[in-house]
Amino acid sequence: MNDFDQRWLHLAQQARQGPAADLPALPYGFTTRVLAHASEATGEAWEDVFNGLGLRAVLATAVVFCLSAGYAFAGWFESRIEAPALDRAVTMQLSWP
Repeated sequence: MNDFDQRWLHLAQQARQGPAADLPALPYGFTTRVLAHASEATGEAWEDVFNGLGLRAVLATAVVFCLSAGYAFAGWFESRIEAPALDRAVTMQLSWP
């Protein structure tokens, strides 16, 4: 057997023996406090989300959304007059003898 197999067998034998008996004991009433705290936490899901994110994150997201929407719609509403349209309008209004 190689070195890895020997170490693997040794660790497997130690795992079969179980945890060490010198683990510290839980403080008195610890389980009761944890269960009481878990049963009290029956808040609204959306309320928890907004409390976690905070007002700053919501406002920052709204600003980024408005900026990206403005950039996306900027190409739809162009206020420039194109050269061919301007030429046609001017030439149609001029009267040439």
